[in-house]
Amino acid sequence: MADLYPRIVERLVAEELLPNFPAVFLVGPRGVGKSTTAGRLVDTVIDLSEPGPRQAARDDPDGVLAATSGTVVIDEWQEAPEILAAVKRAVDADRARAPGRFIVTGSARATFSSQTWPGTGRLIRVRMYGLTQSELAHNNAYNPIDTLFAATAPAFATSQVSRASYIDRIVAGRFPAALRHSGRNLSRWFDAYAEQLAERDAPQITGGHPRARLLRGVLRSCAARTGRELNKEAVARDAEVARATADSHVRLLEDLSIVVLVPAWHSNRIRRLTRSPRLHLTDPGLATHLLNADAETLTRDGILIGQLFETFVAAELLAHIETASAATGLFHYRNRDGREIDFLLERRGRVVGIEVKSATSVSRDDARHLMWLRDRLGGDFHYGAVLYSGQIPYRIDGSIWALPISALWQPPHRTLIAAGEQRRAW
Repeated sequence: MADLYPRIVERLVAEELLPNFPAVFLVGPRGVGKSTTAGRLVDTVIDLSEPGPRQAARDDPDGVLAATSGTVVIDEWQEAPEILAAVKRAVDADRARAPGRFIVTGSARATFSSQTWPGTGRLIRVRMYGLTQSELAHNNAYNPIDTLFAATAPAFATSQVSRASYIDRIVAGRFPAALRHSGRNLSRWFDAYAEQLAERDAPQITGGHPRARLLRGVLRSCAARTGRELNKEAVARDAEVARATADSHVRLLEDLSIVVLVPAWHSNRIRRLTRSPRLHLTDPGLATHLLNADAETLTRDGILIGQLFETFVAAELLAHIETASAATGLFHYRNRDGREIDFLLERRGRVVGIEVKSATSVSRDDARHLMWLRDRLGGDFHYGAVLYSGQIPYRIDGSIWALPISALWQPPHRTLIAAGEQRRAW
């Protein structure tokens, strides 16, 4: 169950944000545990999914907030958007700007323009995703992104996770409620989830009536293209819709936090870069289900399994970026000469490159694009990792390592700098 798992976002909100800011905006896909997490931290919960509180918030949002005290959760804000302006007024009216007054949660990203969005300068946005593998292991303290940017090279232990186990973790997904099920019942759960997205959540946040059948078609096309650069013409063709419809529906799925577009990385020092973002579903289990696949299917399909391994890693990175100790950007890299790197993390001008391989063994050739980028960035290239489904961590070349994918949730046992060795990355 959701409340069995310690969440990394809970630590961030409780220890850093509530003590310093009057209002926090917690947003993410439906069913990832936002309400449970926020409910642990507050005195009062206003659940706008219930008819009574929802109608009251629509009729008199300021009065609803005035009747509360302490820290208040406003759950499912999109059910009564009027409540956001009331939060703004309440924050502005408090001259002392007392911290820890509101947590606003919802399963839809706010799409208001900067001119009309009432949260500007008042709500600190935090994105919450499905359960990370470290949370599933009851560890909400380890952040692999901070480890990869550490001043000294991490020394990871041999992994005990097999390739078959990685595939099982992909298929299971990251929704707390889905983890109770397997086999046909897991498929039924994902069917119901996709139906709710298309028939209830999407109309709710658009204020219109997008056709559920068309949205489901675009969602399936996105699942088939997870881990690839966004090609709206191809999405439209797959879903048999107009390009404009594909465009609007992809943005709608973004607003629902079901898909994420990882932007392309740019540098004035490297030319001929592409600008297309790379698309990922935020839950690899949902992607697997939408493709009518299971563990056996993935084992047989070398192309699909590569996409879903990359999406699995994307889901880990997205969650940990939110709680990293310093602002970190997530990008992908591709130039017009065909050089690609699955993920680039950038922090204060330093870059960590990550390649993802589903194979149980990798070679120097798998790191060739990382080495190429390192040679061009020089000291700005901090670390490179080829994440793979094997079990042995080892150095490929200088600051570039082959690491088990489980390094994203199994902390290193120590840091390593060989005696007398001076590496430019450190």
